[in-house]
Amino acid sequence: MRTFQEIKDNYHFTKDEFDLLTDLLPVIEPVADQIVEDYQQILLELPDTAKLLQGETARARLLNFHRRWLLAVFKGPYDDRYFQSLKRIGHAHMRIGLSAHFVYVGMNFLRNSIKQIIAPQLEPHVLEMTFRVIDKALDLNLDVIARTYHEEELRRFFLSYKLDDTLIRFAHRFTFGLDLILIIGLIGVSLGVVGMFVYDIIHVFRTSPETGIVGALGSLLILWLMIELLEAQVDRLRGGSFKLNLFVGVGLVAFIRKILVTSLTHETMMVKAFYLGGILVLGVIFWLVSKVEADTKTLSR
Repeated sequence: MRTFQEIKDNYHFTKDEFDLLTDLLPVIEPVADQIVEDYQQILLELPDTAKLLQGETARARLLNFHRRWLLAVFKGPYDDRYFQSLKRIGHAHMRIGLSAHFVYVGMNFLRNSIKQIIAPQLEPHVLEMTFRVIDKALDLNLDVIARTYHEEELRRFFLSYKLDDTLIRFAHRFTFGLDLILIIGLIGVSLGVVGMFVYDIIHVFRTSPETGIVGALGSLLILWLMIELLEAQVDRLRGGSFKLNLFVGVGLVAFIRKILVTSLTHETMMVKAFYLGGILVLGVIFWLVSKVEADTKTLSR
């Protein structure tokens, strides 16, 4: 935040203008109670501020505070102590959760109320200059209070942004690490399936050709599925979409392989019918999911 002297210099707040404010103190002091009471009535009519004024004690304390602040505007001195008091006002409003919007609303009301009350008590030829000085003093007060709001909000935002950004970057790297582990796992399983396929081929020549061929067909199905899973994972790491149909395909291949194996065993017809029913259900689901994903891909082009 800028220093108070810099703020006053930017407003071109001169000693003569401050002297004019102090000359208005005898005019303001007798009507100060009326001004702050009217101001509190406005606050009580606004739901967001009325909830902060529950109870006579809170209202009396706020009346006294507003009266002291109003008189200080015309009494001064506009030194560092006054500057710190304005910053405390901003922090107090932040602490109770009062929106800066109502600070602007309140200052607008006070500006108009002060002018309306003191106008009949001043000579017409000094009204314009007096109102200009009052505007400058109230703008200066509002500047410091509102600036405290904005700086506190920025501080909270950047702390939250820094934390969020750190968590997001960590989650991104962690997820990428899990994706790499998944690819390594898929490669390992694929190598195992290749070994199983080689074993089934050897089994064709060493023992039963029929059993070996059926086993090899089952291994080829699983190997095809592993290739699809690996390609899908690599495509997803490059920005591709998630393919749900592959996971349905895992169950479908498992049932098909089971049917191939049971064709060589003496399973009951009920068990075989169960496997065939599973293939039918998963086949329909696979077709529906694949159709939806294809339609979605077409619409996104």
